[in-house]
Amino acid sequence: MPQLDASHRRVALGDLSLHVAEAGEGPPLVLLHGWPQHGWMWRKLLAPLAAEYRVIVPDLRGFGRSDAPHGDYLKRTLAADVVDLLDALGIERTRLLGHDWGGWVSWLLALEHSERVERFVTLDITAPWPGKRSPARIARLAAFSAYQFIVASPILGIRALRTRGFIHGVIRAGSGSLIEWGEEELDAYCDQFHQPGKAEASVALYRTWLTRELPPLARGAYAREELTVPALVIMGERSPLKRAVGLPDPRAMMRVEEIPGAGHFLAEEAPDEVLAEVLPFFR
Repeated sequence: MPQLDASHRRVALGDLSLHVAEAGEGPPLVLLHGWPQHGWMWRKLLAPLAAEYRVIVPDLRGFGRSDAPHGDYLKRTLAADVVDLLDALGIERTRLLGHDWGGWVSWLLALEHSERVERFVTLDITAPWPGKRSPARIARLAAFSAYQFIVASPILGIRALRTRGFIHGVIRAGSGSLIEWGEEELDAYCDQFHQPGKAEASVALYRTWLTRELPPLARGAYAREELTVPALVIMGERSPLKRAVGLPDPRAMMRVEEIPGAGHFLAEEAPDEVLAEVLPFFR
């Protein structure tokens, strides 16, 4: 499994140990990866960000070189891990940049632990309040979510995650026209699911989402939540998620941008465009 050009260590958080990469000096900036990836996904952004910030890149529980304990993998648990990591590193407040599930964790931190968040950016993950619904949009969302039901299945999910073609296919299907993935890049994400507990962790991640977290969200669990820290949401124009749910409805404290030609994996597909939005916002 490749590593970022950074210093690396393990940080113990009680019974959990997270792998953390760090680079740069200055105000803290935590990067939270998505699925089916790990911290290496930030490789194209790390050096420019580390020129201005102390960049901290954990592998979330169940991913990369971090532990993959048994559990339900509630997203609040992942958010609590980040809070514990900040405590362990002596960081009171931080900027956040999160992609996919890392972006969702960033939303939870901003809404439920706002005192720890200076401001945050999410890459191709929608806001946690429902947007406009229509039969066509519901149908697109159902089609987009098909892979989630596969991953959430106890037996089929394990087999799929350990099948090279499945992960390759998911990433390529979610990408736009700005990237040609190399086999070694995709294999860097496939390999983790052959390690003990990693495939099981992703099954739990999606099973918990579909059965316990998505239903209250669809009923508007966060609809009345007030956003109290500045947020920037960046979506890919060709992202299957954006096509399914559309751009988030505007709110105070939140700006929404779209990158033409890009799909879901913005940090790797369009790093220059992401930096052009992220750096001024963080400054």
